[in-house]
Amino acid sequence: MVATVGFVLVSHDKPAQLLRLVRRLIQLYDHPPIVCHHDFSKCSLDGFDFPREVEFVRPHIDTKWGGLSICLAYCAAMKAMRRRADCPEWFAVLSGADYPVRPAQAVRDQLANGGFDVYMDHRLVEYPWTPDPSVAYEAHSFNSTAWVPLAYDRYVAIPLWLPWYSFAKKKPIKIPLATLRSKRLVSFFNPFSETLKCYGGSQWFTLNRKAVDRLLEENAQNRAILAHYRRRFIPDESFPHTILCNQPDLKISSNRIWYIDWSQGGHHPKTLGTEDVPSILASVAHFARKFDLAQGVDVFDAIDAAVDSASI
Repeated sequence: MVATVGFVLVSHDKPAQLLRLVRRLIQLYDHPPIVCHHDFSKCSLDGFDFPREVEFVRPHIDTKWGGLSICLAYCAAMKAMRRRADCPEWFAVLSGADYPVRPAQAVRDQLANGGFDVYMDHRLVEYPWTPDPSVAYEAHSFNSTAWVPLAYDRYVAIPLWLPWYSFAKKKPIKIPLATLRSKRLVSFFNPFSETLKCYGGSQWFTLNRKAVDRLLEENAQNRAILAHYRRRFIPDESFPHTILCNQPDLKISSNRIWYIDWSQGGHHPKTLGTEDVPSILASVAHFARKFDLAQGVDVFDAIDAAVDSASI
């Protein structure tokens, strides 16, 4: 059995890098279906000759970092992909800063024979939280002892604010007072329960048509989850996880099929270069992030050469 793979892209800048990514996906996966949600309000694509295989979502959604608009953008692209006559069995959700780093046939084989519906970095977000002694936690990443408590405060706990007016800033502001974390009390203010758990993790994932339909389904539970995450910060690290991980018949792998280097600390992963290529290839990840074409094409060329050589 051979899995068909399509790509859902979310972008807002760097059109030259987006074009390089698109062309490589077309070459590597032999003209796969590609739907891109590009935020045209932030960056025009004029002057860039994108291949006809790429469908752009129109009208676009104005996206904002840290808001639900990122999730709405890739959901809009998924809906467009589902309407296509060549709708694939699998959807890989990528940003413009991602890049394929494994032969297409190896990816197809794993998706077809792996026995999973979703490949998504995920964990249960609950409080109090006890680290798993079998896991080697990293200092800076989603796989950190500090991330789940942070996610709990973001997605489950109730922040208490004091409304104020700042004469210095000449606008209303909110002064943080405390965070309500009691499991009993927060249950009155969010949709989570013993049967609807909160999950979170890295926001980039691959899923099959069955899982796509569950994510896009219009039902009372999904509407309640959507309404909740409209009021939360960085919902793309929890919104799709919560919907999908609460589907009892979906098989979800936590296998990290993205290579991401958090070794430099801070809120953003390392921008990868040629020195990272051996580690990227050794990881057997499907994709890696993040890259910056402005730093040169050498890392892209090195990855392409290694992947093409392994594909022969």
